[in-house]
Amino acid sequence: MKRVALDVGGVLAALLVLLLLEAIVVGASFRSEFTAAWEMGQARNHLTPIALAAMIPLALAAVALGGLVAARRASVVAGIAALAAVALGLGVTNGRHFASWAVRAPFVVVLAAAAALAAFVATKRLPLDRPWRLGVVGGVVASVAWLADGHVLPRLYPAFHAGLAVITVLAWSATWLVLRPSPVGTLLSRAALALAAFSIVWTPHASRAVAGSDNLRRVLLEHAPLLGRAVRLASEIAPPPPLEDEAAEAMVTAATPAAPSRSLDWSGRDIVLVTIDALRADHVSSYGYARKTTPNIDALASRGVRFTHAYCPTPHTSYSVASLMTGKYVRPLLTMGASDDAETWPLYLRRYGYRTAAFYPPAVFFIDEHKFRTMQSTGLGFEYRKEEFAGEDLRRSQVERYLQLAPRDKPLFLWVHLFEPHEPYEKHERFPFTGDETSDAYDSEIAAADALVGDIERLVTARRPGAVFIVSADHGEELGDHGGRYHGTTVYEEQVRVPLVVVAPNLAPGVVELPVQTIDLLPTTLAALDIPRPARLRGRDLGPLLVEKTLPGDEGLAFAETDEHTLVARGSDRLVCARKIGACSLYDVAKDPTEHAPVTDRPARVAELRKLTAAIERENGKVEAAGLPEALRRGLQGDRDAAEDVAPLFDDARTDIRRAAARCAFRLRAPEMTPQLRRALVHDEDAEVREWSALALVRLGDPLGVPEDGGAAGGGAAGTLAQKVLAGSDVTRRTAAALALAEQGDPRGERVLFERWESGFVPNAPSPGEVDEAREIAAAFVTIRARAAVPSLVRSLEDVRLRPFVVNALGALGDARARDPLLAVIRTERYVHMRAPEARALLALGAHGESFREALARFAAVPEPTADVLSVAREASLLRPEVGGIAFATPRSSVSATLRVAGEGPARLLVLVARERADAGSGGPLEARIDGLPVTTSAATTDVLVAELPVLGTEARLALEHPDGVLAAWIVRRAPEIPPPPPRAWDAGASSDEVP
Repeated sequence: MKRVALDVGGVLAALLVLLLLEAIVVGASFRSEFTAAWEMGQARNHLTPIALAAMIPLALAAVALGGLVAARRASVVAGIAALAAVALGLGVTNGRHFASWAVRAPFVVVLAAAAALAAFVATKRLPLDRPWRLGVVGGVVASVAWLADGHVLPRLYPAFHAGLAVITVLAWSATWLVLRPSPVGTLLSRAALALAAFSIVWTPHASRAVAGSDNLRRVLLEHAPLLGRAVRLASEIAPPPPLEDEAAEAMVTAATPAAPSRSLDWSGRDIVLVTIDALRADHVSSYGYARKTTPNIDALASRGVRFTHAYCPTPHTSYSVASLMTGKYVRPLLTMGASDDAETWPLYLRRYGYRTAAFYPPAVFFIDEHKFRTMQSTGLGFEYRKEEFAGEDLRRSQVERYLQLAPRDKPLFLWVHLFEPHEPYEKHERFPFTGDETSDAYDSEIAAADALVGDIERLVTARRPGAVFIVSADHGEELGDHGGRYHGTTVYEEQVRVPLVVVAPNLAPGVVELPVQTIDLLPTTLAALDIPRPARLRGRDLGPLLVEKTLPGDEGLAFAETDEHTLVARGSDRLVCARKIGACSLYDVAKDPTEHAPVTDRPARVAELRKLTAAIERENGKVEAAGLPEALRRGLQGDRDAAEDVAPLFDDARTDIRRAAARCAFRLRAPEMTPQLRRALVHDEDAEVREWSALALVRLGDPLGVPEDGGAAGGGAAGTLAQKVLAGSDVTRRTAAALALAEQGDPRGERVLFERWESGFVPNAPSPGEVDEAREIAAAFVTIRARAAVPSLVRSLEDVRLRPFVVNALGALGDARARDPLLAVIRTERYVHMRAPEARALLALGAHGESFREALARFAAVPEPTADVLSVAREASLLRPEVGGIAFATPRSSVSATLRVAGEGPARLLVLVARERADAGSGGPLEARIDGLPVTTSAATTDVLVAELPVLGTEARLALEHPDGVLAAWIVRRAPEIPPPPPRAWDAGASSDEVP
């Protein structure tokens, strides 16, 4: 019996080697189909044990069969072979080709006779005294059977493949004979038996672990004969959750009607996708913009279909591009902890015979870079890529070179992402515009990108005529429309509405008015190529709209979001919600295209679109975040409206659900959850639930979290438990406790918050954190006056995401150590919206020297002046006649002064008046004269007036009169905008003369 056990262990050891070899071969042969290297690690850690456990019966059968062969029981072995052949024959002939038993019976008989004869002869003649030869023969037979299983009649005749799998396993078992007599073999056998026992226990967990790894399971099922069967077994043990929730699915499906049939045929067509960074739709000429910024895009639009209301899913490049390439809303998935290993547009097309190439800058992954490591390392699945900052000439030559060298044996999917309109905006001499300085530079960048679009279109058409062209953008750009700048902050039209033009052979030109999404482009392409739609895609097939331009009863659909806001677009209605406070506003862009006048008389429509918003968010992560109730998924995405639905989960029987509910309550800070939190604090049997409930109560300022006498936080039951958590070992809960206590003015967790900042928010931090977390910690530092954090905050100034609230924190803390670093930052600050906060922070820090004055003068003089610098300069006592300024402690209705202005060239006059509104202009209340000549002023803000002075000497006699009084005036020489840093050269792809 001991010998039998050792033989079984030895066979299992041999089979384990076979499984590992299969994993290596499949991983190397089909590496392009894997989205990340870790997927094979998933196969090794989870699917290999499942396969090994499933092979235990076969190992027993192999040992028993080996014993019969060793005893030369040829007749018995032949009988077993005949029975197996009969089963195989019956299985293989179970089809229409063998419907007649007159054909089927002879086939089965012949097959059984051949198997019996082969087994009888082999049993008689096998050289049992030469185990090496038996092992080699077994390995060869197993390899042939394995190859046949994987490549002969794939997905047909299951019985045939089952027979080949059995032959593979039994034949490979003979390789154990090589090591059987040696001590090493005995050790391996015992280790394999232990591993097999572990695999039996591990299999249920392993099956659940791989249930959500769709790409891995699909690749192995298609290409790995043995591990593919382990995938099937795992799905039986732990079936993946249903892909759709019927209620949510019904609502979303009703909003986006499915295409009744295939509307487009792009079979064999090259597909060219050009995306332009930060291009808002209303600055494209064919979208009604007065300036002729985009003649090439306009020409494409005249030949194709222009979507007037297309939307990106998130106004950040990283999330938007990832969503575009995967056909799903990526930001909420990553927020809920899903990985970025989703299959992408190029991977789908490569599987169906396309050659893929991409040209894009590294900035595609600059925002939350740590969340996109898989997509970045794999180049989004493109087989050829040029990932580098490249000017127009270089990018044009790269694309041209690729097109010259790319073989014509396959159709091409080509993606080019142009970075030009992204800030900082630069004027291009070839594309001059005059008017507003900021718009001039932004539009010049757009025109430069448009010229490159035209070049790409001509290059492709010359070499590969008949291609499909798609032109769009990753997001828009705010130019002060709602009080902000750039992108990533709101979901108003200027940030999320993008151009979308589709040009294809046999596609009639036209315009589609309904809202659509950029994530619709992937499912549209798959449908046009007749490629089956993967279940997880969230976009819709736009084919019917491309053909018909409008569909009866179809209002269209678009969804966009940031951390703070959500947008749902249907028809001309736009519901914009502040998710963390649950407040929504309805706009009708047909009547109010700038979204400044909310609609207040349609409560039913607001309720309808709010339900649709919740339904869309409910669907997010249905598979990727499997196991979480939809209320928790919404809450973890920051949906304030989810608080009411999360509260009942404190009574759930599952501990993990109650824990998640308590963590969600801490994050949402919703007072309506207080009763559940109090009850959980007192009665819940799980310590972690009680701890998170206590922290949430402290954060809410609940009486259980502070003493009844109103003292420092921590005197109540919740506060006492929060202090224990603070002293505990769990880093996440310790940080949460420190934050909650600090927000109530208790500094005992200062050191913990400092350590979290150091680990997550300084350059090259080992554990990058979220922007929301950084904002909360920075505010907490101010509340508890944590000056020890100033050096760490200063180090974080280089992170543009964190800079706004880091600057505010440094100013509020008032520590002089931050003065010089802030001065260094403001002197080169390229972000217009950051200049005023930095100036205010420096003022609070007591800055008053020449460096500060020079920085303020520069930002008063750039094309888009920072008006606040005038009041800051006045308060800092920096305005003196010898430097062109004058200031007064109290308003003066009449001012006369001689000011010196260094340098030469055009100048600018800024005047600070003492009234809430300064609607002065030509003929307005301010009268201004320089050297006796009148000058015309215009309002820069409510209290600052600006006049442009084309010609001015080094001395100016200034006279001002204003009925409400003048507080300050400053004349500065005009200055150019701060130039951008030099491009960071980086090429992570193949060289331009290498085409795979």
